[in-house]
Amino acid sequence: MNSQEYYKEVIHKLRNCFQYNDCIVSIEKELVKEGYDPAFPAITVLKNKLKYLTEKRGFQVHIPAVGAKSQSVLMPMDFEIFLTKDNYKLYTDKKTQKYYFKQTVPALNFIKKIFTDRGMPFLLDYTPSGGHILFQNPLNQRSTKELQKLGYLEKDLIKSCQVIDPTNLRRKNGISLEAASVFSGLGKIAEYISLITMNEFKDNEETGKLPVTISDSRDNCINLDNSWCEGSPHMRSIRSPFSLHKKNQEKYGRCDDPPLVDIIGCYYDGGNLDYDADIDTVVDCMWDLEKAVEHSRKFSGMIPCANDSLIDFIGEYKQSDLYAFHQEFDAEKDLNYGEAIYKAKKEKNIPDWARNILYNPNPSAVQPINMIGFIYDFVIRAEWAPKHAANILRDMYMDNANGWTQDFVDAYPAEEKANFWGRTFSALAYWNTGKITI
Repeated sequence: MNSQEYYKEVIHKLRNCFQYNDCIVSIEKELVKEGYDPAFPAITVLKNKLKYLTEKRGFQVHIPAVGAKSQSVLMPMDFEIFLTKDNYKLYTDKKTQKYYFKQTVPALNFIKKIFTDRGMPFLLDYTPSGGHILFQNPLNQRSTKELQKLGYLEKDLIKSCQVIDPTNLRRKNGISLEAASVFSGLGKIAEYISLITMNEFKDNEETGKLPVTISDSRDNCINLDNSWCEGSPHMRSIRSPFSLHKKNQEKYGRCDDPPLVDIIGCYYDGGNLDYDADIDTVVDCMWDLEKAVEHSRKFSGMIPCANDSLIDFIGEYKQSDLYAFHQEFDAEKDLNYGEAIYKAKKEKNIPDWARNILYNPNPSAVQPINMIGFIYDFVIRAEWAPKHAANILRDMYMDNANGWTQDFVDAYPAEEKANFWGRTFSALAYWNTGKITI
């Protein structure tokens, strides 16, 4: 079975995944030949082109995080196995992939139990290196309004959301500030779930298991990757259930192998768990398109919507130290532009490696594995306010003399990006040193 034949079998279920969207994103190396950016060859088309993208061209397809006219926002909670130089094994060796997938089962079961114990609907979709926990949040729901209250929008992010571009399908209506606030609120809930999970498995490494970490912050781990929260919401999409997954071909050179495919693991409607695939089944289907088609018959492709049980979970989060930390971070007054970097360079209580980043920020100041230590040194060693440590990152991002190629104005606004990483890694530093408990 080839890619096009596979898509013909699942097209009706795949279409259901885009219930709240009017467009589709495809990121495909083949698009480079058609003049698209080699660094990020992406195309956005109307939803009625889904059949063309899949049955005709065999492309991978992604769901925009913000739905049509900002009427719904998708939670795309992401987890992955991160093996640094050995990551290719997850895409090129089925036996190795299965071995590492089985190491994620305790943490994944713990996260699933957070949802099922509270009656919170979700769909679990596995990818070759991990998976996504998905649920929709229509803006007219009570639970979504509670998420909206959690959100925090920086001035540069507001400006980005308000851009209306009739030639860009993802920005033809802009992003409503209500939807942007929901997206921000979902990020905070994802961070709370991540820290609960990290706390549960904090002894993994001591017992020879992969450590559970957050947002790309270390090598060789089970990574609860919340980096999808960073940047303007119009930039964010998540690979759709049933989509092909071609990283084995495009990144790791296995061009003679068929593509892999994302596989739904389970669907929970808030009361009933419809099927719960074991890892052997998931991996077998991921490497065999015919088995994937057969497995797909168990699911409709509909992504469930949150229900009022999410309100109760938000209430739990509001009782946590993390919520108090988030409130304090958001309320802290920013240092003026240029002031943070000026004061940071005069700071005496930081090690030389952190000081070197101040003078040579590109690329270390955008690399999570470096940012985590940088933020730790400022908020713990030098006792800076976390927001002011984030302001250092902001100042470095806004300085064009640093030779950035990233768009720190519109796609990844400097203030928003800095606050995301500063807040995430300050909370982690506080948790690691007992300043907050989960």
